[in-house]
Amino acid sequence: MNNDIAKKILKRLDGIETRIAKLERGDSDATIAEAATGKKRKKSKRVKTDLGTPVKKLIESGFFRDWKTDNDVVKKLKQQVLTAKRASISNVLRRFASPAHGLLQRDGEGTKKHPWRYKQKN
Repeated sequence: MNNDIAKKILKRLDGIETRIAKLERGDSDATIAEAATGKKRKKSKRVKTDLGTPVKKLIESGFFRDWKTDNDVVKKLKQQVLTAKRASISNVLRRFASPAHGLLQRDGEGTKKHPWRYKQKN
């Protein structure tokens, strides 16, 4: 009976030592919870949203009749319950302002004081 208890204790200690060693090594994939359970957490898949379609709808609806910045577009898309990063929006706007698409015209210097502004081409 005492021998069985000792074996269980030794087995548990071995598991603890393994987890401590993982944490000490600094395994980038090993978090405290993973080390405690010995299981890795599944990474959630990020769904990429095509921002070209909503921005094109804004162009077609006349949103860009006046000069708009990328922050204006982000605010408008938030009203439509579409969350997007400003950097992603600016990439889409730059693409639509390129000669290949030619839907928008771009003005400004790209600085904080004079940000890029976009307006629908006539």
